[in-house]
Amino acid sequence: MEQSVQYARQQADGLDNIAPTPLQGQQAWQFAQSDNFLSVEEAAAVMRRQLEPYQAQIEAKLAQLGYPPEHLAKLPELKEALYSGRQTELATIWLTDELKMEGRLRIVLTENGPDIRITPALRNLTIPDEVGGVKLSEREKKELVEEGALSRPLLLADKGDYVPTYLRVDPQTNTVELWRLRPEMLPTKLLGIDLTRDQQMQLANGHAIRLSGLLDKQGESFTAMVSISAAQKELQFSDISPLGVQLQPDQRYGEQLAQNNEGAKTDLTRSQEVATGQTTVSHFQREQMQRLVEEKPDQKVSNTTKHHIG
Repeated sequence: MEQSVQYARQQADGLDNIAPTPLQGQQAWQFAQSDNFLSVEEAAAVMRRQLEPYQAQIEAKLAQLGYPPEHLAKLPELKEALYSGRQTELATIWLTDELKMEGRLRIVLTENGPDIRITPALRNLTIPDEVGGVKLSEREKKELVEEGALSRPLLLADKGDYVPTYLRVDPQTNTVELWRLRPEMLPTKLLGIDLTRDQQMQLANGHAIRLSGLLDKQGESFTAMVSISAAQKELQFSDISPLGVQLQPDQRYGEQLAQNNEGAKTDLTRSQEVATGQTTVSHFQREQMQRLVEEKPDQKVSNTTKHHIG
């Protein structure tokens, strides 16, 4: 394996002329075992395996923060998040025997071994001028305050690759964070239909896609626009329309209905127009006008549902 890791490091070095660390080389070797990137579950499994040699060191650090092994065992969700490399939910952190704070914990693997990062919970939201090396404009600051996230991602370098990265407000800590969204973090199957790699990439890069044949909880098919909600870390569905059964007219009236749909008028309709002096709008014309109204963004009403990511 050592030769494989060394080879992976050399290949990565040729991409950006920056010598990768042994840890990055090992991760590159892990990725090289498959044609696809690691899924969220696979990445969590790899992280847990990488942390195994440091078990005693991690337990000692967590105990200093108020989470000895016997206490952590009673909090399975917190433990699962920590050892999978994910950020925990809001937790009480003991800095000393008398001093505590609210915040979120995360274990990261560095060159010197595992480290525990703390994101403290702030009383009020403060938007900094710069986050992770990204300078924010006044317009972007305003959007973060009002919307909770920037609508379009940035492409930022991460482990030798450029990853769609959203700036979002963490509502639990009142801090601004970078949310890296690799396409493989998105589901491969969504409400009964398969998502292609191309569709995953479009979504991760902030583009909305239209999907048809989705199934609701009752098993009914519908069509919807699907996009990323960075503020909620969710897939959101909008412009939902059911795929209903079309009613077929009686064959005896099919010809007349077809004429009406195309704008033709019956003798009765024409006689009414002559008597009243007013033009009657046909079914086809009403549909055309309704379509024009619906195409105006400020007049369109959308139903929205959500699908959490990660």
